[in-house]
Amino acid sequence: MLDQARLTPAARVLAAAAIAVAALPLSAEPVKLVKPEQYKTRVVAPKKGRVVLVNFWATWCDPCREEMPALVAAAKGFAAKDVAVVLVSVDSLKDSPAVAKFLAKEKVPFVCWQAKSHDPQTFVDAVDKAWSGAVPYTLVYSRSGALVTKLAGPQTQEAFSDAVKKALAGGS
Repeated sequence: MLDQARLTPAARVLAAAAIAVAALPLSAEPVKLVKPEQYKTRVVAPKKGRVVLVNFWATWCDPCREEMPALVAAAKGFAAKDVAVVLVSVDSLKDSPAVAKFLAKEKVPFVCWQAKSHDPQTFVDAVDKAWSGAVPYTLVYSRSGALVTKLAGPQTQEAFSDAVKKALAGGS
């Protein structure tokens, strides 16, 4: 513990700043934008060699926010070298600050992208033509990048874990 009485005023300021930084919640990288035509090349392809779970969500979606702790808990059960979890927010671009705020507040450790499209349906179709666009929606890809599982609606920790295990086992 620091002896505040023995520190110079400048050292006190530095110590307080260091303590404040250490108290900040761990967060993933800043939220990045992804266009429909970039989804596969920027979100899925760079993770090839690992199972990739992509969760589509929004800050205005109660079931999305409610399932996030289950997703975080499920991810802790797998090694980062084997599984990558990526979020894609479908919030409007004007709500970008709310996305970052939610992720920081909830200490969500995943990379998060935000859909950038004038027409949300264009983005939905680029991801999965069978997807209605309703969130939450989760896609799980195998190590080779093949789509293995689609999970529509809110999921439990067990459902997320089972989908990842299936992909790790080479299931389709």
